[in-house]
Amino acid sequence: MNLPILLAVGFLFLKTGEKFATQEAAGPTVAELTQQLGGDFEPRIFNDPAKAIEYVAKSKPAAGIVTPGFYITYAKALGMTPLLEVKRHKIPVERYVLVTKQATELTAIKSVATALAAEQMYVMRVVLQNKLGEELRLQPTLDEEGAVFDLVEGGKSAADAVLLEEAAWEVLRADPELGAQVKAAFTSAELPGNLVVTFGGRADSAKLVESLKTTPPAILESIRVEVFSDIAAERLKRAEELFHAK
Repeated sequence: MNLPILLAVGFLFLKTGEKFATQEAAGPTVAELTQQLGGDFEPRIFNDPAKAIEYVAKSKPAAGIVTPGFYITYAKALGMTPLLEVKRHKIPVERYVLVTKQATELTAIKSVATALAAEQMYVMRVVLQNKLGEELRLQPTLDEEGAVFDLVEGGKSAADAVLLEEAAWEVLRADPELGAQVKAAFTSAELPGNLVVTFGGRADSAKLVESLKTTPPAILESIRVEVFSDIAAERLKRAEELFHAK
């Protein structure tokens, strides 16, 4: 008798610009999450949206956890449907802070170092709300703290500003030496968190939502997630409107 061959179903994890978001570094940890979802999911981890797109096109994953910028940019093209929002551990609200030298004015900023450089339109239109214009150059970095040091020291390759998550800015501003040399030139509005999505209806949405909402605390802690919550619909809608505004 020939037994059926069970094929693993892909589950995409995308954290744009996160240096530890690789299969080697994060694979074993996120596998604990996918193993308890009630399906034979195979986690695939990326920090580059372009590689994530290639993976979706080739491997047809059923579901994933992606950045809001990736979702808003490619929702239609990749057939994504959002199910839940990820609330990160000890991060009550998702915001970004644009950090500059004390004397720098917004009008003088021509380049911004950011881990989200690969999500250019999302950063410029949604995070920065076009405050710096369409000619702004985003400078990719996997080391935002190092980019702030370059900024302060006036390094040859330093950007005019660095975009930090609000939590990282709070740590930086408390530094007695470095904090006195920089300022928050702009703070974003509240932004959507990472989103749990399905691709092309290839996952049982109800089952996936139920499984994620009952994820054991130990697994949540290992991936630094407080809870998988219902999507803040108005906040996501506002981000989509800013992104698609002419």
